[in-house]
Amino acid sequence: MLIKQEQLKDIATWMTPENPTEVPEILRGVFFMDGNSLPDYCLTLYGSKWEGDTLTLLLPAFAPMKWTFHASTAGRLLLYFVRFARLTYKIRFESATLQRAHITPILFGWHVPQWIVDFLLDLDEDNPNGDIWYRKNSVFGGSPDQGYTLRRIVDKNGQYTPAFQDMLSRVENDCLVIAQD
Repeated sequence: MLIKQEQLKDIATWMTPENPTEVPEILRGVFFMDGNSLPDYCLTLYGSKWEGDTLTLLLPAFAPMKWTFHASTAGRLLLYFVRFARLTYKIRFESATLQRAHITPILFGWHVPQWIVDFLLDLDEDNPNGDIWYRKNSVFGGSPDQGYTLRRIVDKNGQYTPAFQDMLSRVENDCLVIAQD
């Protein structure tokens, strides 16, 4: 595994799809995990496996150039855990409108049951283009917590969105990324 230190200010130049993607347009680009309590910043769904018949996206968080981590000891530890556990997220949308999904973490090839954790993803009603999503967590059947907000910072054309500068003003510029598996 090769880990690189990158700069978020240039994310549109290095977190790009290598091949055309089957990911629905509303999910394309790079997203900032605004308010996430874990030591990771951004992700892209490019290169994920889209299964249109089941409205399911398989996102391997451990894959090269998919996820950014804080350039800190905590960020490095999370990166190593994600890689070691081969963390994958199974994102299953409730309908073809792609407005709400349940996210199942897959660790070491094991699907974590929904009764243990139920990660929810909801499209912001005022941003139907997919620029803002709300990510909430329910643990052991409890009420979903506040979670965090996914904000698109790079659009499908590789252009920075208005949320990009706001993200840069609130995070460290340096980040870690798995560059090669």
